[in-house]
Amino acid sequence: MTTVWREACRASTRAVVLSGSLLLPTVLGACSSPPMPEADLVVRGATVIDATGSPPRADTDVFVRDGRITAILPTGEAEPPADATIVDAAGAFVMPGLSDMHVHFSLGLPGPGPDDQTEQVLRRLLYYGVTSMLNLGATDGSTESIRDLWARMERGEVQGPTVYGTGGHLTLPGTHPVWTIFPPPRREAAQAIVDATPEDEPANLYPLGLGISLVRTAAAARRAVQERAAGGMHAIKITVETGPSEFGDDHPLMPVEMIQAIVDEAAAHDLRVFAHVSSPHELEAAMAGGVAGVVHAVSERPFPSTTVGADLADRDFHTVATLSLYDAFIRYVEDPSRLDDPFLRETVTDEEIEAFAQAGMLDAGAEADSLPFWRAETDAVMGEVADLHRLGVPIVLGTDVGNPMVFAGYSAHEELAHLVKGGLTPLEAIQAATINAARMVEDTEEFGTIEVGKRADLLILDADPLADIRNSRRIRSVIARGRLVDRAALMGN
Repeated sequence: MTTVWREACRASTRAVVLSGSLLLPTVLGACSSPPMPEADLVVRGATVIDATGSPPRADTDVFVRDGRITAILPTGEAEPPADATIVDAAGAFVMPGLSDMHVHFSLGLPGPGPDDQTEQVLRRLLYYGVTSMLNLGATDGSTESIRDLWARMERGEVQGPTVYGTGGHLTLPGTHPVWTIFPPPRREAAQAIVDATPEDEPANLYPLGLGISLVRTAAAARRAVQERAAGGMHAIKITVETGPSEFGDDHPLMPVEMIQAIVDEAAAHDLRVFAHVSSPHELEAAMAGGVAGVVHAVSERPFPSTTVGADLADRDFHTVATLSLYDAFIRYVEDPSRLDDPFLRETVTDEEIEAFAQAGMLDAGAEADSLPFWRAETDAVMGEVADLHRLGVPIVLGTDVGNPMVFAGYSAHEELAHLVKGGLTPLEAIQAATINAARMVEDTEEFGTIEVGKRADLLILDADPLADIRNSRRIRSVIARGRLVDRAALMGN
């Protein structure tokens, strides 16, 4: 903006001088200083990492008004309005707020947790600089629940990231997650709902507080998609799963014909479909059905082939690897002291840690038989991410918040480190958490980079994340939708 303004002033001055006009003093006065950008908040003096791939810009001011970025200028080129809030970012680094594209509204605690788990998850995400998230169903994840949450956030009753929703996931009776990880009473309640529902209608588990629809026919699946589209959801999630293997491999696999029907119906409403998978044959079914991406990496058995990976790259197929999920099953068992990380304990309470301990989840002896399995799973997923990245498949940050030991907000920073370990550069890991996330839900005009016109979601750091990705933990300030977040108040301090 400043360069354009200067060139215009020079051109106007030259024209006036050559014409001999008496307007020269007026023109010179108008060109004595650049126009003041509109702003109610200004981040001053930062090094801006905009996530577009452009080099960082030192000594830069970011102007914000009504939640939108209005200008990005070298420090000192324009003075902020007198009534604007000034955020001193001298010596700091500013990047787009993080996105977590695999979130469930649960703290993952063994046994019943507090009644406000959804609100706690949202506050913790925002506290750690996660300013956008994709909910993939289950607890509090129905279309109605998401719409109610949006209304409460709009009224200022709930604080958190911008929530993108799928309105709950579509799965088959007899398979994951209801018939694999849910306790028998809940399975029985789900079966009762299925028995009472006509076959060509989705059996919605909403009365159980779950954003899950059990579908038996393509017609039922299409109706479920229509309900989500009418409710303003941003994407569709399906579960294409026969396992997971630790629960047996005898569960029904969603047929390719049903997947295709879901994808076709979703496309009619401008929605993309993402699939939960675990193994290669599930991935191949999802691909054959035309989904736009997967929200887990393939962990069980070897990844199909380089040819399949190249096909994924050609399709612009988004992969949310959830490395933190696999790593969590071993890291805290092998070394429970990692739960004392001060950065983690800024949000996670002693009571929560004690709950995990009481449930035996930190007992290395009890977990000894499963540790080799989870090491192999983690190694396989890490290798897959490296292979897919080399082939050009878009990698997107997601953690699967809602599982035990996957901590809302905190695990997003762990996921960044895992992605770098898996072969991404720090900038590429940041892009996985920003612009790639925006591309996944087709909302790049709103978020994902620091550019004029986009939502002002900013993470201000005291150290350079491009030099060391773990500097993402060095949080000075969080700005969400153009407002400076009171992080202490989020945690009740």
